[in-house]
Amino acid sequence: MLYFAYLNGYFYQLKRVTIKFVNADVNYCNEEIELYYINFHIYIEKRIMRTFVLLGLLSLTFAVTISNQGTLTNPTSRVERIMTKFMQLSEMSTQFNFNKLFDAIDQLSAQLKQSEVDENNLFDADFAQYVEDQAFYTDLVTFYTAEVAQHTEDLRSLNNHLESYQQQLTQRQEELDRTQKQKAQLEETIRQNEITYNKQISDFNTAIDVLDQAIQLLSGLRNPVLIQTEQDQLKTLATKLSSINLKNHRVLYQPIVDMFMQLAQNNLANQDLLKKVLSMLNGLRNSLDGGRNALTSNYNSERASNLELLESYTKKIDALVNEVIPMLQDLIANTIEQIKVKTELLNNAQTNLDEAKETLQFIEDRWVKRKAQHAALLAEYEKEQALIAQTITVLQRGGVRRQ
Repeated sequence: MLYFAYLNGYFYQLKRVTIKFVNADVNYCNEEIELYYINFHIYIEKRIMRTFVLLGLLSLTFAVTISNQGTLTNPTSRVERIMTKFMQLSEMSTQFNFNKLFDAIDQLSAQLKQSEVDENNLFDADFAQYVEDQAFYTDLVTFYTAEVAQHTEDLRSLNNHLESYQQQLTQRQEELDRTQKQKAQLEETIRQNEITYNKQISDFNTAIDVLDQAIQLLSGLRNPVLIQTEQDQLKTLATKLSSINLKNHRVLYQPIVDMFMQLAQNNLANQDLLKKVLSMLNGLRNSLDGGRNALTSNYNSERASNLELLESYTKKIDALVNEVIPMLQDLIANTIEQIKVKTELLNNAQTNLDEAKETLQFIEDRWVKRKAQHAALLAEYEKEQALIAQTITVLQRGGVRRQ
């Protein structure tokens, strides 16, 4: 029973070694590799369990201590300590068949070799996957980098358009204000011109009417002596002429006014003076009539020009109010909306780019760890194979051989 307990203790140590190997592998592998190595070591554990059951049967029969412990001194691992126990069987080599022991050792060695082959195959598959993932995410980084650059350029162009539209809108609004003021000023000019024209035409008409009355009165004089009524009429006509505000023609009719007053005061109908006065009156009338016609012509021409200019102001204002300014306002609103959409696209592309870069870096870091893990596993397999070879050598030196 003590031997059973002794063997079970080593079996427990072996199990702990196996679990330790499994846990060590987990620290280096991703989920797929973790599952593979857990299953693999469970398989190894089962095989070693069977081997140590056979060794346990041998230990029930032979409870001896070995004399050549110096062959493996200061074992540094549980596996080495377990293998040290194998060498305790050397003294029984001449009496029993150890083929099963060597078969178990060969099986363990074969399993380690197969594990190394499987690890190399898995490493090659992981490398192929790494190359594929690296190429995929590198392409993604390139794609999203170009997309970010394109969205950035589009956004810059849209902002430039928006600034241009806003400047044009400001200019058109200023132009509208300026045109509206010009239109109001022109309308006031037209109104004032009309008032001035009507006043001047009225003055011309009044003056011509007075001259017609004077010509008619003087043309009808026959007596050399003016009667009182005629004198009064001459004075009245002279007063009317004096009150007429025709500055450009005053130089013409002022002498006539003086003659009227002279005729009325002298009470003398001088035929020579009368003819002279009538000639001057007719000349003045013709001049006033020509001035009236010129005034009307100039007024109508200027009015037509002002009305044409006023119409152009009106059309310009209508175009600005109903077409140009609304169009610019729509362009600004649409551009602002496009900027919002483009900004969102840029943010999404930037997020995708950051994620692609992060994933690519994760893939690179994972591959570095995988290479380190692969090297560690191969070193561990090599160490275990060397330990097995050393164990066989020690057994053979102790006289434990195949039969």
